[in-house]
Amino acid sequence: MKKIVILALTLSVFVACENKQRTDAQTIEESRKALEPTADKFPVMQIDTPTVDLGKIMQGDTIMHVYHFKNTGNMPLVVSNVNASCGCTTPSYSSEPVAPGEKGFITVKFNSKGKEGKLNKTVTAYANTKPADNTVSFKIEVLTKKD
Repeated sequence: MKKIVILALTLSVFVACENKQRTDAQTIEESRKALEPTADKFPVMQIDTPTVDLGKIMQGDTIMHVYHFKNTGNMPLVVSNVNASCGCTTPSYSSEPVAPGEKGFITVKFNSKGKEGKLNKTVTAYANTKPADNTVSFKIEVLTKKD
């Protein structure tokens, strides 16, 4: 009889743990799905000025520019990564989810060392938007220093 009671207790603990694990996995899946865009519910990255002219700088100088965007969609906007078209441009961005109606940013830092002439650079932000890639760009003219 003791063995049956111990077996029953062991099985009930096992079943309880099994249900807890299933519940945790379901909760994680539900949270993941809540951030996925659907046909009627998705974030929209509306960039204030997606293309800018940064003017002229001297070769070797560094310049920064901040692109501001607003989430005009109806769910939180999450930027997962930002890539620049070349190594001379270093991006940073809003790392926290941007709620509907709120603003976020993409900052670019351009280093003109070894560059010259008129240049066009692009930066692509990947987010949970439709489409996932959101592109900003800038023009700049790098003047060479006269010795």
